Amino acid sequence: MLKRNAKLIRTKFIQYLIPSIMTTVALQAGNIVDTILVGNILGSEVMSAVQISSTILLFIQIPGYMLGIGGSIAVGNLLGKRDTEGAGKVFSATFTTTVIFGLAFMLMSLFSEQIAVLLAGKTLLTENVASVIRIMFLGAPLIGIALQMMNYMAVDNHPRVATAYVILSNVINLISDYILLTYTPLGAKGTILSTLIGYFLALFVLIPYIRSKKRILKFINPFKNTGKMMKLATVTGLPTMLAVICEMLRNLVMNIIIINNIGEDAVAVYTVCLNIVLICELVLGGVIGPMSTIGGVLYGEKDYFGIKSLSKNIIKLSYILLSVLMIVLLIFTNGAAALFGIDDGELMNMTVGALRIFVLCLPVYAFNRFMTVYYQTTEKTGVSNLITVLQYCGALLPCVLAAVALAKAAGFDCLNAVMAAFIASELLTAFAAVITVNLKYKKGLFILPESTDEDVLDISVSPELEQAASVSWEISRFCEGKLDAHRANRIAVAAEEMTVNTIKHGGKSVKSIDIMMCFTDEEALLRFRDNGAPFNPTDYSIDNEGYQFGEIEVMLKLIDSVNYMRMLDFNNTTLEIKR
Repeated sequence: MLKRNAKLIRTKFIQYLIPSIMTTVALQAGNIVDTILVGNILGSEVMSAVQISSTILLFIQIPGYMLGIGGSIAVGNLLGKRDTEGAGKVFSATFTTTVIFGLAFMLMSLFSEQIAVLLAGKTLLTENVASVIRIMFLGAPLIGIALQMMNYMAVDNHPRVATAYVILSNVINLISDYILLTYTPLGAKGTILSTLIGYFLALFVLIPYIRSKKRILKFINPFKNTGKMMKLATVTGLPTMLAVICEMLRNLVMNIIIINNIGEDAVAVYTVCLNIVLICELVLGGVIGPMSTIGGVLYGEKDYFGIKSLSKNIIKLSYILLSVLMIVLLIFTNGAAALFGIDDGELMNMTVGALRIFVLCLPVYAFNRFMTVYYQTTEKTGVSNLITVLQYCGALLPCVLAAVALAKAAGFDCLNAVMAAFIASELLTAFAAVITVNLKYKKGLFILPESTDEDVLDISVSPELEQAASVSWEISRFCEGKLDAHRANRIAVAAEEMTVNTIKHGGKSVKSIDIMMCFTDEEALLRFRDNGAPFNPTDYSIDNEGYQFGEIEVMLKLIDSVNYMRMLDFNNTTLEIKR
């Protein structure tokens, strides 16, 4: 018997992994280096002001992140179901909505001073905070469009273009950062202006995507079925929106707790710790990223074996890289603090002690981070939302408040107590997620519908012509008792013909062919997936009157309909025979 293997999934994971890591590195490295430059050039006080202002940046990013990530997952699911029109409608509706939100945010720049007082109080930081958030509001439309297109290009067969845009925009951002912070009197405003300059100048990278023949997503009337399309994107994007809102709330409340209970210097230490999380995201974000793009399409195709294989690859690589990162941070803690301009003796000691405690929360953080994306991709948004809320504020803020109160009562160091609260909150979040999944779904963490051998035939074959006969035999055996002999024979022969032609036309790049068969009430469905050269059987033209065994005409005559789509750079072909 032929068995399903993970060769194609592993190959696709590696193909998408590099662009995903490069995209994440560019995004997070830009944020980290921004903080390093501000801390070293302008000092820890301005660095603290930029950290406080980040609450507003997160607020502005909500539409771009939520509708970009949620929309791209919804689009992946729809493309997996071969619904290209629906995918185009989701893209159009979310893009238009993001632009409208961006224009609304621009008007909020008129209230920058009042918002700055709410964030920082009437302190020495207020003026810098006001100047930074004013520029953020004015650049909101550009920020939203940039965040959204990064996600859509990745799922629409152009991960490299998305990566190129992110890398170029961040390179321009960092160069502008150094110039504006060093040679102009702009001060803190220079850091957000640099970000906007990078996003704007990198837009020309989108031209190859817009002109590409491989592009599936088309701009369709955004006001047609807008409600339905927005619901699809919003439901899958809700965990992302909650993450941004909760992160915004976390930063706001944490800044207040730290300033009132520990002091302004501790804000700089907290900023360094948050940047350690960004460094962790350099490692994790790129590795987990393919779950949204590849996993979304696999879930739409109901390829549960593929999702599990992808998940195992992601988890294994994530923890290997995270282990290396933690060892480096624990050994070179002083160097990590010095990167962000921490050179004062007392402040350095505070930072080093806090960091060594904070780093211990990262293994559980990684677990929670992966499960959030996994449940979001597989449309279990309730579990994803629970993890998000608990991780960012629902478990964290009560733990921090309790830790500060206990530390004061016992005479312990409050800053180290806050760092310990991060560990406790991550553990509580993971425990709550595991309990919820087992109570609600009565299954392990991979809560996917389980298919039995009687429901679905799921096999893989190597690109050898001798394998075609084995495919025909497997199909015939599977159809026994489910399909009459005539139709079973037709689809078995069609499967053999499709296998032969996939090998012949796919070229040397074909490493494996995944074949899945299932039944609906009305038809038998047979899906082929391979990573060979583009081969669309629906475009095949018959150039002779006779038929020869091994030619695609035979297959086309035997089936009732055929559907082809080039998706994730796979050939995806579905054959249908009426029951």
